[in-house]
Amino acid sequence: MAREKHLGKKGFWMKKLPRRDKMKIYGDLLFILYGEAKTEKVVLTRVQLKINVPFDRLKTYIAELKELGLIQDEVSLKLTEKGKQYLREYETVLDFMNRMGLTYR
Repeated sequence: MAREKHLGKKGFWMKKLPRRDKMKIYGDLLFILYGEAKTEKVVLTRVQLKINVPFDRLKTYIAELKELGLIQDEVSLKLTEKGKQYLREYETVLDFMNRMGLTYR
C-alpha cells in the first residue's frame, strides 16, 4: 500500500511508492527494453521515465544487465537469448504468484 508523504510548505502530497528489489527492477527494465527494441533507436530518457528510476541508477542497472549477459551491449540494449529467457521465467513466476493470490510489487 502506498503511503502519502507531505512535501514542502505549499502543501503538496505525494504517494510514496513501495521499494522494488533487483529481480523486479531487472524484470521491468528487460520488459521495457524488449518493447523499445521494436523502435529504431532506444532513448534512455524514455526508458528512465517508464521504469521510474534516476538516470545514474538506470545506467548502473544497464551495466549490471550487460555483466550478467542479459543484454548484448550498453548501446543497442538488445536482449540476449539469456535475457529473453529471464523475461519468460520472470513472467512465469509473476503468473504463478497471481494464481496463488499473492502480489509482488
